[in-house]
Amino acid sequence: MRKRAAKIVSVTSVRRALEEDIKGRSRRYLFSMIVRMVCFILFLIIPSWPVRIVLAAAAVIIPAIAVLVANAGREKGPAPTVVEQQGQIELYRNTSLGEGEFLR
Repeated sequence: MRKRAAKIVSVTSVRRALEEDIKGRSRRYLFSMIVRMVCFILFLIIPSWPVRIVLAAAAVIIPAIAVLVANAGREKGPAPTVVEQQGQIELYRNTSLGEGEFLR
């Protein structure tokens, strides 16, 4: 009896690593908070009231937007391609993995 080859995921079709995704989200969140701090500091320094109101509104709204962007979830990409070897021929086929499913 012949053993069936293990399923191998093609590297070119794999999504970004979870660690990279988290680092990217953290950077975007940090950048948003830096912009918020700049708005707040300019609010304290600039004497013009219309500009101060805009800066204060930005300093209040930016955190909510930053949290939504940071928690938006992972990027959507194509499902990984499974490579199965049968004899000397390699077959390439798409899998029908659903959201959150992984090959084992």
